[in-house]
Order: sequence, then structure tokens, then C-alpha cells
Amino acid sequence: MDSSKNRFSQLLLVFTLLFLCSPAVSAVQYISFAQPDTLVQKDIYLYNGTGSLIGLYNTTSTGIEIPAGTDLIFILKPQYSSPLDDPSTWLSSTFSYVESNLVALIIILFLIGILLTRK
Repeated sequence: MDSSKNRFSQLLLVFTLLFLCSPAVSAVQYISFAQPDTLVQKDIYLYNGTGSLIGLYNTTSTGIEIPAGTDLIFILKPQYSSPLDDPSTWLSSTFSYVESNLVALIIILFLIGILLTRK
């Protein structure tokens, strides 16, 4: 009787471990992107493994639903803007770049000033 109880508890332990160690598979997967820099927006083209377009997104898109079990191809395409095309956007992006990198720009200008004033 003890051996059957022992065997049952061993089987129960094995099945519990198998249940806990099995990976959870989700039918729907989501992905979101972060803006890596403040100067240039990027378009993200999402293709499946056969090369057909799934969608066009930008780097601030969140919660994009992607099909499960497919190969994906991501293509990043920068959006360049000329100061002559849209001066207000260009100025705001330039000021935000200077604001976020102010310390590095001051150090670079200081080092250039030291190099140019050497005799």
C-alpha cells in the first residue's frame, strides 16, 4: 500500500514539474517601438517571411499586433526633413537635440577653443 502511495506521489510530482516547466504560448503577440533619437523620425515597414507588407508604423507606435508563428522582417526608413521644407519642425527638433546634449556640446566647444588658442 505504501509503495502505491509513494508511486502516486512521485507521478504527481513529475506531472506538476512538467506543468510548471512547459512554456506558455500566446496566440497574439504585441510589439512596440521606442524613439531612439530626437532628430529623425523613422518609418518601420513590417513584412512577413514571404515579403508581403503587414503594416507601416512609426517609431512611436505602441501595441502593434503581430501574427503568431510567422517570420517577420523589419525595415527602418528615416524621414529626413529639410529646414526649407518645414522650418518650425526643424527648429524644434534642433532645439530639443541641443537641450538633450548641452553638456557634451559645451565640452566639445571648450576643447576646440583650447586647441585653437594654443601657441
